[in-house]
Amino acid sequence: MITEQVKNWIKAQAPEFAGCIRLGAVDANAERFLGVYPGNPAGRTHIALGGAECTKHGTLYVRLLLRWGKSQVAAEKQAHALWELFYGLTDIVMDGATVSFVDPSSGPVPMGRGGDGVFEYTINLTITYMKE
Repeated sequence: MITEQVKNWIKAQAPEFAGCIRLGAVDANAERFLGVYPGNPAGRTHIALGGAECTKHGTLYVRLLLRWGKSQVAAEKQAHALWELFYGLTDIVMDGATVSFVDPSSGPVPMGRGGDGVFEYTINLTITYMKE
């Protein structure tokens, strides 16, 4: 599983992001934008007893950076709506990948305002998926 599959799934679930979502970059001039980045792995790699060939699940770490206007209230609402897409998500197909579980951490993290006054939030996802 890769970050592009997460991006495509978000676009399918939340059409408001269709024209303003990108992998690995943020349009710093856009007041409404969502960047999808590889996240930082936490801990050690899990390998099942019996070795890599017996390991059926993988983990993908993803960081979402949301820039959403100059109204703190609107930005916070959009950040929570995005977080809720992933909260409690289990046993789904995400753009062709079978996802067992998504942990969206404890909620959107406010990052304050960018240099242009646009409010920014991050969401850190841990996605457990079935290996092919």
